[in-house]
Amino acid sequence: MSNFVETWKGIATALGRSERWCRYMARRAGDPLPVFKVGGIVRLNHLDLEDWLARQRERSMHRPVPAQTTEDLGLRLIA
Repeated sequence: MSNFVETWKGIATALGRSERWCRYMARRAGDPLPVFKVGGIVRLNHLDLEDWLARQRERSMHRPVPAQTTEDLGLRLIA
């Protein structure tokens, strides 16, 4: 069994997302999807994918949500 997923379609199927979403995540600046090309074919290593998914889970679970009041939003009650 191969340690790689090949093609955008295969990567999208493995992640349960669309090809468009996978391409977007590969181009983003912060922590891109760890894909690389070999001979013009895009590949994704399973171990790199697991590490990336763990970072995404960690980031989403520990992101502080700031409390916003109506003053923070620039809203005022007008009577």
